[in-house]
Amino acid sequence: MGVAGAGFIATAHVHSYAATPGVRVVAIADPVLAKAQALASEVGAAAVVDVDDLLAADLDIMSVCTPSPTHAALAVRALDAGLHVLCEKPIARTLEDARRIVAAGSAAPGVLMIGHVSRFEPDHRQAKDIVEAGHLGDIAMMSHSMTTSLPGWSEGGWFADPDQSGGPLVDLAVHSFDFLSWIAGSDPVRLHAVGADSAVGPNTYALVTVRYANGAIALVETSWAHPASHGFKLSTELVGTQGRLHWSYDHIAGGELFLADGASVRFDPLSDRGFHAEVRSFVAAVQSGGPSPVPAAAGLTALRTALAAVESMATGTVIDMTEWGVR
Repeated sequence: MGVAGAGFIATAHVHSYAATPGVRVVAIADPVLAKAQALASEVGAAAVVDVDDLLAADLDIMSVCTPSPTHAALAVRALDAGLHVLCEKPIARTLEDARRIVAAGSAAPGVLMIGHVSRFEPDHRQAKDIVEAGHLGDIAMMSHSMTTSLPGWSEGGWFADPDQSGGPLVDLAVHSFDFLSWIAGSDPVRLHAVGADSAVGPNTYALVTVRYANGAIALVETSWAHPASHGFKLSTELVGTQGRLHWSYDHIAGGELFLADGASVRFDPLSDRGFHAEVRSFVAAVQSGGPSPVPAAAGLTALRTALAAVESMATGTVIDMTEWGVR
């Protein structure tokens, strides 16, 4: 397999593939060659600059771990080349690009999976199992909160540019929107969002209320506006007719090593366990011929929900999801 991108998320993908039996990482591409070389050296892979060299490496699988606006061009090209593709979330930056990926995946022989890793994190996966077993009864109310500071690992600071990242609603809360639709087993039909600006950008704190086709309601909280000392905090509640489930955590790393040169190394991040399970699930689907563990249509639904929330904030209106962005 090969990876487009050599940043924070690409590193999680590479480590997960390297830990998966039957998979060999052969090439990593990044416009910043030094980043590709540093990551490639960890797994004995070749480092290249562009996707042409990556596709020339005779791959079976490609992970797309680049900024959101570039996903469509890379994923479509890889699918057209006959590769199996794991495309990071959000599926794309725009609905038009997302639909290009969905169409290419439908026409291609390979497996296309969208990297909604929350589905594979131990706590979120166990919650899904509990709901499917019927222990909570019919899901009535859900909440999902992820609050943190502005991510500092994006090349050139592209996260801080809402035109590129979409802000926390599109880049971070897209996890919540996918997870809650998955839990509810239903698509959103109505939403309303309010937001607040902060020193790190416009609408970097937001609250979104969502109603689903099956009658369930949800509250999503997302933030890049919290101070760095706040860390990453997650809180989830699922309430059904027969029970209530709640969990939270104050960080995604069990420990962190701070070095004299300012660098740091995280230990036992929840995300690594999630990425390992995500990649194993993807590889198993590739080996068996499918189906995709996270279909492109689900990625499109999560993006459409996030973009509708952005419009709701901008206009102050309630969005009818049965009509908005459907075509």
